[in-house]
Parts: sequence; C-alpha cells; structure tokens
Amino acid sequence: MNAVSPTTSSLDVRADFPYAAECVYLNTAAAGLSWRGQGRAAAAFYDGPKSRGMNGMAEWRARADDARARVARLMGVSAAEIRFTASTTEGLYLSLGAIPFEDGDEIVLAADEFPSVVAACENAPRAAITLRRVVVPDEASREGALLDAITTRTRAVALSHVHWVTGTRIDLDRVGAACRRAGATLVVDGAQALGAIPMALGDTALYSASVFKWLVSGFGLAVLIVRDSASQELEPRVRGYNNPSPSRELQYAHVNHPGIHALAASLEYLERLGWDRVYAQVDALWYEMHASLTALGISVVTPQTAHAGIISCSLPDAPAIKDALARDNVYVEERAGLLRVSPHFYNTTEDIAAFIERLGRMLQR
Repeated sequence: MNAVSPTTSSLDVRADFPYAAECVYLNTAAAGLSWRGQGRAAAAFYDGPKSRGMNGMAEWRARADDARARVARLMGVSAAEIRFTASTTEGLYLSLGAIPFEDGDEIVLAADEFPSVVAACENAPRAAITLRRVVVPDEASREGALLDAITTRTRAVALSHVHWVTGTRIDLDRVGAACRRAGATLVVDGAQALGAIPMALGDTALYSASVFKWLVSGFGLAVLIVRDSASQELEPRVRGYNNPSPSRELQYAHVNHPGIHALAASLEYLERLGWDRVYAQVDALWYEMHASLTALGISVVTPQTAHAGIISCSLPDAPAIKDALARDNVYVEERAGLLRVSPHFYNTTEDIAAFIERLGRMLQR
C-alpha cells in the first residue's frame, strides 16, 4: 500500500474508503468512515468462532487478546491495562464511580466539558464532594485554567484530551504531573484523540475512548485504560460475574466480540499504513485548513500550539452554513456556534480546496 502523503492524494487509501469519492467528508470527529472490508471482519466472528457456540470461545478470546495487544502498542501501555467497554461514556462512569471519594473532596472539570464527562462526574460521588467547574476564558488558557484549579482538596480531574467543540488538545504529561503532586486521579475522555495524534498518557490513571471516530471502527465498543498504579485503589460500583466483590476489576461482564473483531482488523490495517504516516497526514491537512481559513479572513478558535485533528472556526450563523454545505455535498459539523471541521488520513488536499472554495462562495453571498 502506498504511503500517505500530506501533499498528494493517496489513491490506494481512497479506494479503501469508497464514500470519500462520493462527497467531501470532513466530519470524522462525529464518526469516521468505514474502510472496505471492515464488515467482513465483523462477520468473521459469527461465521467463524461464534458458529461453534462456546466451543469457539478460545478463538474469539485470542482475537480479543490480539486487539488488546495492538491497542497497548498504540497507547504505550501494557496489554494488561486494556479493558473493553460499550462506549466512552460507560468507561467514564465505571472509572469515576470507582474512585473512593471522601467528604470534602473535589472533582475539577471545565465548565464546558462534554456532557458525558459532566454526567459521570455528577454520578460519581459516594460522599459529600464538590464539582469544581472551571470557566475557561479562552482556548489558549484552557490547560492553565484547569491546572490553577487543582488544590490539596482535589481528588480527581476529569477532562477531554481533545475538546469536542474547540479541538483544543490538553498536555496530559503536564496535567498528570500536577495531579500526581496533588494526590489526585486523572480521568480522561480520549474520544477525539485516539487515532488522531500520538499517545502520551503521562500520569493519566483512567483513559476512555470510543473506536468509531479516529480509529475508523464501529459503534458499541470503546477502549478503557486502567493503569496498574491506580487499579488497586478502585472500588467498583458496577459488579457482575467478572468482578464479584472484593475484586477491583472494572470490566464486569461480556464484551462486544464482533466489534472487537472489526477493531482488530482496523488496527491491523492502520498499522500496515503506518501510524506515523497517519498522524503526519492529519497534521498536514490541519495546517492546510488553518492557512486556507485564515486567508479567507476567518477566525480559527483551535490553538496552533495545542491542536489534534479538529479545527473549529467562528462564523456568523454556523448552523446555516453547515446545512448549506451539506446541500452542496460537503459535510462538516456545527458545535456551540462554531463550524467544526475534522479531516482524517483518507482526506486529501483536494477535499480541503473543495471545502474552502464552497465556503468562500457562501461568504461572498
């Protein structure tokens, strides 16, 4: 397979994503495109090991072990630290619900955090604790505002690795170090990061991320990283046959094995491409998008120094522009009044040019 180039179309890659030839799809932050053959990978579970009932269990467990090992290599953790859940949200609920809070503890989170992060924090307490909702004055100050809010009373910090609206990336090394010094647990929603940027978890204790976005896999499956350093302090709230008391294991029941089959195949596909090439293409397209938007006089909200795959910009009536672009077969997203664009490695400079040309015409009108 040809290398992904940041300046030219990769025809072999485009052939693997037939829908990319039918439109300009720049909305991976909502859902990534499926590659040709992914459906066969999921069906292989039913046509293979599951067709033999429990007699196929060793085979489907082996495929899960394979997926776990590939995720571990991608994230720089051990395979033993990998769990599978149904969604990012479930992983956040299991994680925050298992932290042994005490009266007077605080959870620090941004006031504009993703709704699932907020809900998991609100559901977490087993004691009288405070949710310290940090107002972020601007994107350049997002990370600093969270760091300034950490005190000796902070028991957990919950954040998005990459913000769902603005696309701002948080330095987990820096925040994790602050949490370590304060004796706090860092819980991260990685849905908009995993598969878009290289992973550096630092002192992150718990990391939850779905696989249907930047890992171009399916729904109903997410990765949950439970670091060994944190696992012995957890007290699971949700229990099942897999984690009866007094177990500290968070994974409580069966997992989505058809989804794991598809994920393992997706990870194998991405490894053949080369993760460095994937990340380089995402980064190159981001900078090209930034330059093109700036040339149109459009204000980009996402900081250049803290970006991942999302680029968000401020436009008058962004919802109407998003709908108008869709009528012109160009697909982006609107979030909180911003136009959110999220190219992935299957996109090309031609996609960026087509989007900018149509957007420019709309703004002229």
